[in-house]
Amino acid sequence: MVVVPDSLLELPRARSANADHTMTSYVLGESNAEAERLRILDAVYGETSHTLFQRAGLREGWRCADLGCGPGHSALWLAEQVGPSGHVTGVDCAELFVNLARTNARQRNLDHAHFIKDDSTAAGLPNASFDLVYSRCLLSHLSDPLAVLRRMAALTKPGGAVVVEDIDCGGGFAHPESPARMRHLELYQAIVRLHGGDPLLGRKLPRLFREAGLDEIHVEIVTPVEPFTQVKLLYPLTLAGLKPSLIRASLATADEVDALVADLHALASDSAKTVSSCPLVQVWARRLV
Repeated sequence: MVVVPDSLLELPRARSANADHTMTSYVLGESNAEAERLRILDAVYGETSHTLFQRAGLREGWRCADLGCGPGHSALWLAEQVGPSGHVTGVDCAELFVNLARTNARQRNLDHAHFIKDDSTAAGLPNASFDLVYSRCLLSHLSDPLAVLRRMAALTKPGGAVVVEDIDCGGGFAHPESPARMRHLELYQAIVRLHGGDPLLGRKLPRLFREAGLDEIHVEIVTPVEPFTQVKLLYPLTLAGLKPSLIRASLATADEVDALVADLHALASDSAKTVSSCPLVQVWARRLV
């Protein structure tokens, strides 16, 4: 369990300039480096996400939405499963990621996968029009995750599935333990809170699903463990992506971040060290009415 100092927990949260938006600025930014980190994240968690979709009843012909889709890894897999008789809409606020997803869809001849630039409320999508509405590692970056979860429920047809996966940075392990990993997790929690998010959101998902009025709630937790190499790589890649935000917030110096990233890359290449990811909490439920 990572214990964050009280001084970091008390940092004020940043709010969006538009009071109607629940999405604050994405702390990891919009860049090719972040797109690569998201590819690694999908390599770590993607297989368990696919199993989750199947448990939620995914079938050919379904209409699906992926909010916060990034470069489209999950959305494109969904498109392959639902086939041309189905449809997948990916939504992301980052134009770079939307364009990457569109390019990937064309290259894979997935004409029934469409990607749009919008915020996490996906205001342009019609209510009750999807069999499955999904997000992964989106809600933990939001100042009002319940509002977006309710929006996801509204987008779902009666009888359809709302599916969410999100991180809980209070777990995970390394053996032997790595001081750099522990410091990284402290900094990650602090900067996400500063940007209005909740790095411990995963454990709160079942309660949020109940508050959103969803039924038949199912919960699983997955924690991939090395020697799956990408698990170890997530730590240095994430910290490198956080560097500009950490420096602006005076949470760490450039030299400290660079030293930590180097230590975490050394950890990733050390076959004698066992490292897990942070737990990913998976929740799916039905919209019955």
